[in-house]
Amino acid sequence: MKRLSPLFVVPMLAGLVAVSACDPGASGGKTTAATTKPDPMEAKIDALPKGLQETTFFRAIRDGGYTCQKIVRFEKHAPINGEAVWIAECDDRGQYVITLKPDGVFWVSGVPQAKKP
Repeated sequence: MKRLSPLFVVPMLAGLVAVSACDPGASGGKTTAATTKPDPMEAKIDALPKGLQETTFFRAIRDGGYTCQKIVRFEKHAPINGEAVWIAECDDRGQYVITLKPDGVFWVSGVPQAKKP
């Protein structure tokens, strides 16, 4: 996984507030599981038009050092460890997991396709 500078995230998405956890509540003597507040950056990404979302994920993948030339599909995945996650596939069939960290940067891990000789 590679850590990306927040400077590479679409500029309009700047100004993120870190995710904070809610205190677990008690109801009728029963303790409920702690829930987390939605990440404001995640909401901003979700509010972007599909083309800008694709551009954001493309930049994250490219800035992570991968050779993607074009994203052919992407979709939001269920949160992992409370962090927003998207799955993207590039035209070279490389597949990537893009995780939004609480400090507003993307972590990209993937199964890139080998470069052609």
